[in-house]
Amino acid sequence: MSLLDSEELFESHAFENALPIPEVIDATKGRDITLQARQISQFLGLYDPDGNLLYTTVWGYGTGMGKTSYPGPTILAYEDVPVTVHWQNKLPLTGHLLPVDTSLHFANSLTHPLSSGYVPIVSHLHGGHNDSIFDGLPDQWFTQSGGGNGPRGVGPGFVTSTMTYYNDQQAATLWYHDHALGITRLNVYAGLAGFYVLQDESHLDLVKNGVLPGGNYDLGMAIQDRAFTSDGQLYYPAYKDDPLPGTDMTVGDVVPQKFYDTFGEDAPSAVPEFFGDTILVNGMAWPKLNVAAGDYEFRLLNGSDSRFYVLKVSDPDVAVHLVGTDGGLLPNAITISDGDGVQESNEFLVLAPGDRVELVFDFSRLDDGDTVTLLNVGPAFDPFKGISADGFLFGDIEAANANNPVGDIMQFAVDTAIKPFDATVQDGIVLVKDFVSLTEDANHDDVADLATNVRKVGLFEGEDEYGRVTPMLGKAEAGTVITDKMSSGDFGPLAWDAPTTEKPLLGSTEQWDMFNFTADSHPIHLHLPQFQVLGKWHIDFLDQDENGIPDDTNSDGEITYGTGPSPNYAVADIWIGDKIDLRPEETGWQDTIEVDPHQMVAVIATFDKPGDYVWHCHILSHEDNEMMRPYTVVTDFGLFA
Repeated sequence: MSLLDSEELFESHAFENALPIPEVIDATKGRDITLQARQISQFLGLYDPDGNLLYTTVWGYGTGMGKTSYPGPTILAYEDVPVTVHWQNKLPLTGHLLPVDTSLHFANSLTHPLSSGYVPIVSHLHGGHNDSIFDGLPDQWFTQSGGGNGPRGVGPGFVTSTMTYYNDQQAATLWYHDHALGITRLNVYAGLAGFYVLQDESHLDLVKNGVLPGGNYDLGMAIQDRAFTSDGQLYYPAYKDDPLPGTDMTVGDVVPQKFYDTFGEDAPSAVPEFFGDTILVNGMAWPKLNVAAGDYEFRLLNGSDSRFYVLKVSDPDVAVHLVGTDGGLLPNAITISDGDGVQESNEFLVLAPGDRVELVFDFSRLDDGDTVTLLNVGPAFDPFKGISADGFLFGDIEAANANNPVGDIMQFAVDTAIKPFDATVQDGIVLVKDFVSLTEDANHDDVADLATNVRKVGLFEGEDEYGRVTPMLGKAEAGTVITDKMSSGDFGPLAWDAPTTEKPLLGSTEQWDMFNFTADSHPIHLHLPQFQVLGKWHIDFLDQDENGIPDDTNSDGEITYGTGPSPNYAVADIWIGDKIDLRPEETGWQDTIEVDPHQMVAVIATFDKPGDYVWHCHILSHEDNEMMRPYTVVTDFGLFA
């Protein structure tokens, strides 16, 4: 397999092409929209060694009346004004663009199978306050029609491919992306994603009053890593001899021989994580953007499979203010980089897969022709394991840098011919006067006052029957250990199709304490609510048999908890220790939160719509390989669990 040389591409063509701005569909007054998934050929900023343009086959969304693009068009909506989207699957009946691992739990129709060219899709509005039937859940998929096998194949949870979004939430940067069971990573990698920007009166007033930039000074940027073959086609490692980008390894080095003994030497397999060697923003490799010497609001999305970005600007004269997170504006702006001309070690933010941040960049201290690079100093080709307050990566892993293609995101070039927007945002300025906090803890018992129930849930890592690394979610209550990933118990990993164990009562506010017992960080996403983070704590435990489950150290037949910074394993098996400071991007309203190794994160959420939903890791390679669980919001107190 011959791959495109990302280092040569970067050296020759980085910052050469303009940042694409997706088409905007204005639905602020309500609208019925048709969005079709189609296959197209698109220029992504790739060139052959002679400098000739390479075009890439991707999947994108379009209205059917004009251009189809990757990313899809940005839907602009308004609070409390419903929008209806008719999602259509118009992909060619030629099968998937990428190799599909059929050993996973995955969306496959008996009447319209992948082997006959049919591809299941379903769009999820990530961060949306969605009714269950409109949520785009992983088993609500549908295939193309045609081919003489009936209208189309549908998943067991399918109700409709026409979704109504009521937009009954505050202004926020949302995004839509595919969510079909077991192939989400592949469908999103192929291009099925786009922005959904929700506005409200409060946010528009901040723009009107000059506090925040707006209009042409408000832009979305979807950051995604990819890899390509030498002829410019998407490359996703799956076969035994396929190289893993950025490393000297192949798929066969991370997938045990037992898998190939079972399915054959030519069988495609999922890999634990995927890290590309080429950075795209809005579907363009290392683009540039000409900017005025003033202020811009940039809505950044991490749409990558597994890569965590640690973002900073190359020029310390550029000030950066955090004004919003997943679920909307913060109560007060927080300065990330102060623009004082001194590069400080704590001037960064972490953007985990699935996360969004709203940032105001201030270029006013720069001159005409000055350039600034948005840098990534996160892991180059390794899983993220956490970061210190001064920017030190945990886990003894190599960090990306400005001399590495994955260490550069995009470039801004100052053009004083562009009229500047002079925003008044600064550190501490009030953005939301009546911000509702869910995290009050008057008696300091580490339980939110509003929480009517506290759950302990766990992040685990074990092996499947073929010996492949399999991250999972499950229960983490004190008590008996779950031994088979399916049966009842109090503590242990559970398979995707194990009975539902989380059943919050409709209208209740719960605290979910999420314990990470794995070696890597995981961005955990809850469908339906926007939540707030009460806090993070260090945890200690032993796993001497390395089975991914903390040991029953005192041999009493149960998992028990203790509190304190010095664990005594003769007394308890898991110890909750010192509290950890939250980073600015972990405050405010969230729908996806990073949980680092040896860490517990407590989130507070209100479950105000009934029905079935899911929670999962937003590392898409993990989500597709069992790190996802259903939950149900119940209306009958007798079903509460």
